[in-house]
Amino acid sequence: MGADVSKPTENSTPIALGKLILLKRIGVNMHTTRWVLVALVLVATLGSPGIGTAAADGDCSFPVTRTDATGTDVTISEDPDEVVTLGPSAAQTMYEIGAWDDVIGVSTNADYLPGFDERTTVGSGFGDAAVENTIELDPDLVLVPDIISDDTVSDLRAAGLTVYNFEAATSLDDVVAKTRLTGELVGACGDADDRADTMDRRLGIIDDAVADVERPGVLYTFAGGYTVNENTFIHDVLETAGGDNVAADAGDPAYYIISNEVVINRDPSWIVLNSRGADGTTVPAQYEGTTAYREGNAAVLDVDELNQPAPRSVDAVLDLVRILHPGVYENEIADRLDAGALGSERGTAVERLPDGTTSLQASNLGRTRTVGFDLPARENATAQMRRVNVTLSTLNPTFELRLREGDRSAPNGTRALESVRLSGNGIFAADVDYLTLRLAVNGSRLGDADPDTVTLYRANATGWTPLQTTRVAETNGTLVYEARTTGFSALTLAVDEPRSGESTDNLTGTATATATATATATATATPEPTPAESTTPTGTPTPGSAPGFGPLIALVAILLTIVAERRR
Repeated sequence: MGADVSKPTENSTPIALGKLILLKRIGVNMHTTRWVLVALVLVATLGSPGIGTAAADGDCSFPVTRTDATGTDVTISEDPDEVVTLGPSAAQTMYEIGAWDDVIGVSTNADYLPGFDERTTVGSGFGDAAVENTIELDPDLVLVPDIISDDTVSDLRAAGLTVYNFEAATSLDDVVAKTRLTGELVGACGDADDRADTMDRRLGIIDDAVADVERPGVLYTFAGGYTVNENTFIHDVLETAGGDNVAADAGDPAYYIISNEVVINRDPSWIVLNSRGADGTTVPAQYEGTTAYREGNAAVLDVDELNQPAPRSVDAVLDLVRILHPGVYENEIADRLDAGALGSERGTAVERLPDGTTSLQASNLGRTRTVGFDLPARENATAQMRRVNVTLSTLNPTFELRLREGDRSAPNGTRALESVRLSGNGIFAADVDYLTLRLAVNGSRLGDADPDTVTLYRANATGWTPLQTTRVAETNGTLVYEARTTGFSALTLAVDEPRSGESTDNLTGTATATATATATATATATPEPTPAESTTPTGTPTPGSAPGFGPLIALVAILLTIVAERRR
């Protein structure tokens, strides 16, 4: 397999590039392999089967002929105007290389891409693609990942359609090469080369950063106990991020079910889950007895980044490095992200201005409709924005977004952790389809608040709108959340105030953010909540006391004393 693997398929057979396997067997490390493989690809003949490369000058020329996974010489006579993708990885690649406008048909699992609803759905992408629907669309080209059966490919070709069937990607280098090849097939060589160059540059920086780290054992598990061996691009994601895949040599085929006994025996320090099948950030109970279970080390990665051999798989690597090696990421990768070193070809930069505003700058994006910004960490912050992904609804090659500190207000019953105001320069709210925001929270600052209640809110005319907020990672006391928003507005990340069952009946209102912030600063192991009507707590209540009633009791005592004196 080695392609879209949201669930395993029958035709998922491990296929590796011969040259790459030879390099691995003679002991060349992956960082060296990456550059050697680039050289091998450059001297390869254009008729080589499998994953090819775009033209060296970055300009597409037609007709173009390439041999695909079925051994068929596929000739594309002219630049295709209408393309159908029978898998989410092909759709994501088209989106990332600026060729999304040419896509007229997609699989159901590409529903996370903007504009999905504007295209015809042609099957799930796991081998049951609707041949009739694809034939009815009569596209110029059909891009087929290896998960689609040979029978489907044959039926489409019998109907007179031009079909290219991709080889399985067995490494991240394959994914980079596939990105270039896709651009070559659809007339987007320049943008595809730029995107692939960015991927290669990022992978090279990550390789250097984790070269000497101690690699913890990791296990990726999904779809009811499936995992990956060393003949998969996901294995390369785990290893490139500085992990040691404990299932690398534990079974076949490339995607297989691993027994609980083997997992416990291999004792991974981390369990990697994807966002589709994860139950929060909890290590599955069947792995009790492993270091990962005892320490609660579960890393949840975006399924559309991790499970698809497409450009965003590099984002999955970066996310996993943040979790496994946070110090390495902050000291050796983040600074280069902040300086724009990882996105220079696409013209992105992050700058902290003297007034505290964070400027996110994009330039020369060409036809690219999505761009990401990684923000530098702030020391001792309770919560902070760490990444902003911008998905554009219109082409806007140059723009600036600005994040300013908000007023720390929050919805009733919550405490503000971080507040920002978002504005645009050279871009209007209507130009942005949506923003995906990733925020990090210092878990120790939550006190007794439930981390599952952390929510990002968007300001509206009358108050606040809660946004769907997902906890995607947790490591070394830092909780990472992700939420999606639209437009430019004030945003507040807040957490529900803790309420004990005993005191809830006595609360007649909702505590303010100021009151809660003060209360949590003085909380003990068994804290009592600050009363709703009190915006300035007068002291720290002791266990067993009735918080807020001390002054009332004192007043009653004084009155009783006066009455008693009068009766004497």
